[in-house]
Amino acid sequence: MAGNEEMQLPRKGKLEWNLNTILNLLTLVGMFAGGVYIWANTTRDIEDLMKWRLSHEEYHKERLAETRAREASFNERLRAEEVRGNEVDRKIDNLTYRVTVGEQSAVTISSSIKDLQAGLNKFGSDLQVMKEILQRMEKGQQGRIR
Repeated sequence: MAGNEEMQLPRKGKLEWNLNTILNLLTLVGMFAGGVYIWANTTRDIEDLMKWRLSHEEYHKERLAETRAREASFNERLRAEEVRGNEVDRKIDNLTYRVTVGEQSAVTISSSIKDLQAGLNKFGSDLQVMKEILQRMEKGQQGRIR
């Protein structure tokens, strides 16, 4: 080492600030301030997300209740329609039975009318024969009287 330059140790009584120490302190203060800023924003964001989550869960509970109410209403209407459909089916069965009975009655009546017509035709021919017999008898009696 050259003659006059001796390495000196820092003096105990005097506080000296060099550039590295100042930069390190500024960096430390900046990191602390950034950490506080990030922590505050993160905390705020978490609170906002929790509020949104609660409101979103409430929204879904309301939608679920509405959906269940609609489903119950739909099921009730469906049951009413099934009951009404069963009543209509019973009425259709009843009407089908009545039509069948009516058709059978019509066939029976038609057959009876044909039998009655046949009987009337026979009775009419019997009357014609009786008329002819009576006319002959009358002619025979008139011929005796004269």
